[in-house]
Parts: sequence; structure tokens; C-alpha cells
Amino acid sequence: MSARSNGNPALTILTLASGASIVTTQRSKRFHSAKRVHRAKQILTSCLAIACFASDALQRDCIAVDPDKKSSYAIKDLDGHFPFAVPATKEAWEKRAEELRMQIEVSLGLFPKPTLAPIRPVIHSAQLKDGYTIEKVYFESLPGLFVTGSLYRPLEKKSASKDGSNIKRPAVLCPHGHWPNGRFYYTSDDEAKRDLASGAERFESAAHSPLQARCVQMARMGIVVFHYDMLGYADSQQISMQRVHGFGLHGPNPEVGADRWLLYSPKAEGMLQNILGLQTINTLQSLEFLLQMPDVDPARISITGASGGGTQTFIASAIEPRFAGAYPVVMVSTSMQGGCTCENATGLRVDTGNVEIAALTAPRPLGVNAANDWTRDMARDGFPELKRLYGLYGAEDRVNLHVATHFPHNYNHVTRVVMYGFMNKLFGLGLPEPILEQEFDVLKGDQMTVWDKDHPSPPGGIDFEADLLKRWSDDVAKKIAASPDIRSQGWKAILQPAERIAASLKVVRETEGDARWSIVNADGSKVGSVFIKPSAGQSIRSVHVLAGRKPESDSPHDATVILEDAWGIDVGTSVQSLVKNPRPAPCYTYGYNPPLFLRRLAVLIALADAKPEGSEKWVWAANGAESSLVAAADALRPDRISAVKLDPQGFEFDRIDSIRDAYLLPGAVRFGGLKGLMEPHTTSKQ
Repeated sequence: MSARSNGNPALTILTLASGASIVTTQRSKRFHSAKRVHRAKQILTSCLAIACFASDALQRDCIAVDPDKKSSYAIKDLDGHFPFAVPATKEAWEKRAEELRMQIEVSLGLFPKPTLAPIRPVIHSAQLKDGYTIEKVYFESLPGLFVTGSLYRPLEKKSASKDGSNIKRPAVLCPHGHWPNGRFYYTSDDEAKRDLASGAERFESAAHSPLQARCVQMARMGIVVFHYDMLGYADSQQISMQRVHGFGLHGPNPEVGADRWLLYSPKAEGMLQNILGLQTINTLQSLEFLLQMPDVDPARISITGASGGGTQTFIASAIEPRFAGAYPVVMVSTSMQGGCTCENATGLRVDTGNVEIAALTAPRPLGVNAANDWTRDMARDGFPELKRLYGLYGAEDRVNLHVATHFPHNYNHVTRVVMYGFMNKLFGLGLPEPILEQEFDVLKGDQMTVWDKDHPSPPGGIDFEADLLKRWSDDVAKKIAASPDIRSQGWKAILQPAERIAASLKVVRETEGDARWSIVNADGSKVGSVFIKPSAGQSIRSVHVLAGRKPESDSPHDATVILEDAWGIDVGTSVQSLVKNPRPAPCYTYGYNPPLFLRRLAVLIALADAKPEGSEKWVWAANGAESSLVAAADALRPDRISAVKLDPQGFEFDRIDSIRDAYLLPGAVRFGGLKGLMEPHTTSKQ
């Protein structure tokens, strides 16, 4: 720690090794009277401003604290701006990429990965078409949860290698996105005519079903294609369309009884159980399905989808390196990040966005596009950053942008032709380009459904959903209980946003009568205070942590840390704001913003990092729910917090019953609750 006065007796800046700063101010006694407090504030602010102006180095450290200052912070929603800041070096990016993949896997409930069902596909009812076959497929993903879809295979015989064995084919996964009826999508004659007239489509068959068109054309190119259902669409009805894609529009969650819960509930968020996680599990299991097919080349598998299918594409490619490349359509941008509950999860886009997540595909080939939707600005905001990122690998030519902003949100023929060229190069097919489609036999839903009297549909509904979540929870709980390392990594991941917030905070010390510290945000607004009991003098033994409430007059503690509700959020002691969205799903708020718990935790971390005099001997005390904040601070700063005195008074994360509760912390239940957070180090310090 270093100190400098800058020649001004009213100001001392203490710069700590951690990078935090303590600003010490000394005020003349003439300002101590109540009638001159406002004038004192003005003079102090002026002194600080003059000192800051005099030295650039000093400007980074000094902060003028105005207790009445309103925060400029606003909670972020999916329609915000999510720029990608490219690291300076490949090494810095790979460190960031490792952290980001962990963030994604944790937010989707994939760390640790649940026990998946063995892939035992049922493939039936093959139909012979012009240059390809189409078959009906279903298999289990999680035990009891089924993936359903259509399998397209090239019809022509494969050539043989020199040893007489068949040459394996490339394969592509096709998640469909939010087209009505999904895999069964079939437009009206009027809609088809409009697409033909606009140039969006070339043939009537593709105009009726652009989803089938891409599968058929790739099969005709010699590619195996699996076109599978998103949850709630077509044959995937175990969790309904209303539950998956329309939660909250038809009322709240129904009651399901004791020790059972549903998606979107506080318990489900505590367990990191969400639709996007389930859908991603289905995608990864679909990859396993392709990998076990004897005629598929495991080194040549890609994925492409549009809209919600585009989200599935870049999410899956980000965390699964076995995809040789990816082509997400009309979803990668710095603007709108995904409007459906199936595209969002708590923690997923905190301090990140779709462009950076898509960048995790690097250095594998990646194709993106721009249409007349939220992707329209990709050419100037998003793609240049992807190009720079790929440049770190010397692979600028492996990322491509197709701009067709004269078309709205789509995966039309113009866009598909570019994708065919991408797959042609990726797989080394050697086909002449451009690769154009031909007419094909369009199938309707009753011709495509995988369920019939010999293949009955599995059970579904609310009870199925509750049972599925309970089985998933019990399975993961066993894995976490058996591995302290998994539990520790999980807690580190869900608490990580607090570290980034803490790095932006400053601790300000004012040597007045009650020896008061303040913790201030980057915009100068106050987010925490430390009050010293007059009787304590300079000998502080115990510090009591309170959140959003005043210290008790008869407190036995020498000091009190008040965690104030700031950041511009309209909160009380037990309620925090949600973003404005007609669907009251937690992912829309906590998918983009750290919960209040982590903001309050950041204040404690900043205070611990500042190491006020004598703090190495402090006993950090808390009661009730506030005990969880101190336990979390101790988990992140075990070397800075020497002793704790906690009395949870029955508080536990799994008892939270509102997504607006100030102590809602997504993932806390999954990784053992308060007990899992405290063990082993915090428990030993009491």
C-alpha cells in the first residue's frame, strides 16, 4: 500500500496492492456544525475535483462522495447492446474462453453434466424420395425425455476406399427455430406465392417448407441430416408449447405438491434447471446419435439453424468442440439476444452476449448473416470483432458474413445457398458452386410424425415435468456430494460476477468523529457504509453485516456494515426489480443482470480487499439470511476474513419462494445451499 497527499492536507490517497483505493479526507472543525454540513460537502467536492484535474494518475483514484447522488445504473434486458471486446492476445482470449464456457455450462445446468440416457434410437418408416430417403427417429435424451425428428440420408451409393470399406459421410444437425409447428411447418398457398414473388424462394416446394428444403438439398449433396424438434413443437409434446414458449401468458405455475417443483420456479432456478438447458441436452444427445451412426464421419459434423435454431447452433458449438464448424442464422448480433424462454437462462449473458458466445467456435469455421432484423448491423458491429478474434489464430478466412438486409428474419433460399457453399468447403465435397436447389416432395405433419399405434407417444404434462426435474436434481446432487471440487468450482462460477463488480468499487475513508467508511460505485453513488460505534474507538473487534436496514442501537458489535440498495434498482429489503416483460420468467432478468445478492456481496469483497486498519482481526458477524452473504465473502476471500460468527436462524436458499426475493441466487441450491457454501473453511472459522 502506498500513500500520497499531493500537497493538500485535506486529501490523502491510499492505493492498495489489490487495485482498490481508500480516499482519506480531513475536514476542518469549523464544518462540524449541522448548519454547515452542505457547505462542507461543496468544499470537499471542489478539493477533490481540483486534485483530480491536476494529475491524470490521481484522477483514477479520487472519488467525490455525494450521499444524495442517484445511480446511473439500470438493469439490462434482452434488447440492450452487447458489444464484444476482443482480447489483445490469443492467450488472453483462451483464458476468457475457458471462463465463458464454464459460465454457459453452469447456467444451463450442465455442470456437472447430468446422467444421460444411452442412445438407443428407434428408426422406422423409411420413405424413398428423389435422391434421398427420409426416416422417422426417436430416442431418449435424459431418462424419460425423448428427442424426435426426421433423418435424411443420401440415396446414391457411397464410393469405397482402397481397403474396400465405405467412405463415411459428413452430417449436419438442423434445429428448426420458432417457425409455426416447427418441423411440421407448412405455409399457405398465399404465403408461398409471396415468397416466390419476392425472390426469397425459387421453387413452390421450398416456399411451402423452407425447413425441409435445406434438409433435402444437403442430403442431395451427400450429407446425412437430422432435423429434430425443439421442445414443445411437432412430436416433442412431453412439455407443452404453452409451458416452453409461452410461460406466464396463461397464468402462473400450477401447484404440484410438497417437494416438487416446475420450471421457472425459485427452486428450479436454484437448481439451474431451465428450458434452454433441456434443449441443449437434446442437441448434444442428437450429436451423439449422429456419432454412433456407422456411415457418419465423426470429424465432419456441423450444425445450422435459424432464429431459435440459430441460438441452439451457436450455444452448442460454443461448448461442444466436436462440431467441425457452425452456421447460426439471424441470431448472432450485438442487439436483441433472443426473445423466448427457450433462448435464455439465468446467468447466461451476464457480462457477455451472443457475438462473444459465437466466437467460442473459433478457430473452427463459422458463418453468420445479417437480415432486416436485429442482425442488420452485424457488418459494422459484431462481425469486425469476430474477424479480429479469428485473426488471433491467423484464421480470418474461417469466419464469414452474408449480408442480405433486403430480406426480413428468414432462412430463405438466398441465405441457404450461401450455407450450402459453407458446408461444401467445410466438408471438402468439391461440388461446383453456387449450389442451387431443385423441387422436392413436401411432406405434411401427418406424414412426418414419429408416433403411431406401433410407436406410441410417451407420457407428458405437468406431473411429468415435475418428476423430470426431481430426477435431474437427485442425480446431480449425488455427483456434487461426491466431489468437493465440483461443488467448489460451481460456487466460484455462480459468485464470479461479484468479483467483476467489486473491481469497479472504491472504498472511501473519512476521518470524522465516528470513523466512517463508504463504498462507492463507479458512477460515484454509494452502495455501502461502515459505521463505527463511538465507544469502540480504534479497537474494532466485530463487524455486523446488515443488508438494506439500519444498525441496531443496542448492537453488541463495534461496527456495522450497511449494504445499501443502489444501482438504480427499486428494491426493498426483500424485493428486487424485474425487467419489463410480459412473461415473468426469471431468465429475462437474471440472464442479463447479477442478482442483488451478488451486488451486495461485491461490497463486502471490496471492503475486504481494501483492508482497513485492523481488519485482519475483525470477526465478521451476521444473522439470518445475511449470514449467506458473509459466507459467500469468506468463500471468495478466505485469506482476508480471519473469523466469522454466523447464525442463519433457519435461512436456506431452497426456502426462497419468490423470484423477486433479495436472496435469490440461481445455482445456490444446486451446489449444496448454505451448507455447501460454508463448508469446509467457513464452518471451521466459527
